[in-house]
Amino acid sequence: MVEEQGKDFLEARPWLSGICDTKSTEELEKKYDSWANNYDADVKDDWSFMPVKIALTLSKLRPKKDAEILDAGAGTGLVGEELAKQGFTNLTAVDLSEKMLEIAREKQVYKNLYQGNLESAFLSNSVSFDVIITAGVFAYAHAGVEVLNNLFGLLKEEGILLLTIREDYRREMQTALDKLPWTLVSEENFTIYDEAKLMYLLAFKKKE
Repeated sequence: MVEEQGKDFLEARPWLSGICDTKSTEELEKKYDSWANNYDADVKDDWSFMPVKIALTLSKLRPKKDAEILDAGAGTGLVGEELAKQGFTNLTAVDLSEKMLEIAREKQVYKNLYQGNLESAFLSNSVSFDVIITAGVFAYAHAGVEVLNNLFGLLKEEGILLLTIREDYRREMQTALDKLPWTLVSEENFTIYDEAKLMYLLAFKKKE
């Protein structure tokens, strides 16, 4: 039954298997560039609830509205839109795809937008954030331990890193998550893709 569900949800979402089967960063960038114009419509049914959940969770954990927030892997700015609705004003976006960022820029919710690879030093070492959000970033063929460590280095003391991660990929990342000096302060889970998969929304607070 589980295998049948897996086949069904992929057949209904050919974009998902194409993205998760990517072999290189360059290929991934090209795929997102070509997907940018249809991205919001394609993910709406499965994913629209998650940016809302992220914004509401952050409002509880860090109610200060001028907190410096990095939307890492911002895509077309779906999370940024919901953060703005909650009153957050100091948003920075970074994404691998310039085409995705062009759409995010049109939403006029970010103070700064940068094209960059999360696996490398995409921002100055002197820059740090109160909050870093990664929605849909920690996934197969996307981000792993290297990205996690890079983002942790950009987080201020007592800063919050809020991420989404699928159950199967969380198992692969759990050792790396446990090694970092932070505390899990929030955890929720949701079924997605016609209840074929389990997705976690986790928030970690960096220790002093």
